[in-house]
Amino acid sequence: MSQPLHSDASPSPVRTDTVATRLRILRAAERLFSEQGIDAVSLQQVGREAGQRNRSAVQYHFEDKEGLLLAILDRHTPSISEERNQLLDRIEERGEQGDLRRLAEAFVLPVARKAQDPDGGMAFVRINAQLIGHPKYTLFRLDEMRGRADSRRIVRLVSAAGPVVPEERVLPRWITATGLVFHGIADWSRVVEEQAGAIGEREWRAMISHLIHSVASQYAIPIPNPS
Repeated sequence: MSQPLHSDASPSPVRTDTVATRLRILRAAERLFSEQGIDAVSLQQVGREAGQRNRSAVQYHFEDKEGLLLAILDRHTPSISEERNQLLDRIEERGEQGDLRRLAEAFVLPVARKAQDPDGGMAFVRINAQLIGHPKYTLFRLDEMRGRADSRRIVRLVSAAGPVVPEERVLPRWITATGLVFHGIADWSRVVEEQAGAIGEREWRAMISHLIHSVASQYAIPIPNPS
């Protein structure tokens, strides 16, 4: 006699195993990409690091390296987007849309908090730093594929808050600001860790304050017309 189906039945073991395997692969990829570089790591290496005996395990779950990178973005960016939108909501509720310092905080702080996430946060930031300007896996193209509405929203707000710039200068300025934040955190933290072994809370707060000030200052400076 067949058993009745219940809407609250537990997920099947196959599904649970699949989710667990994907997470092991993602965490392995984050470690390897962060430590050795995206281009230096093969999908087979990722599979071995994740304890997969099947050489095609990573391709089965993610198809190719771009699919793996998109999955890494999908694992971390939702919390960044959610926090950034909450900060921007408060800014607009308080009528502070013209405050570049507040807008810079909304850009920097979610990334900084993600970097402190023990579950791959710093690795994610270091991977993003590599993706900026990457010849094959460009961060901005991958973000567009995921429809990053929070990115478009903050670009619009910071561009409106600062001096008027030609439309063709908006993207270069945004790329510069993004590189400043991701490379700033990734490169600085690696140097500090190599020299001191760990980053102190005081040093961390000072670095994030510096990044906020730098982003705000960049958008406050008028762009002269080319001669």
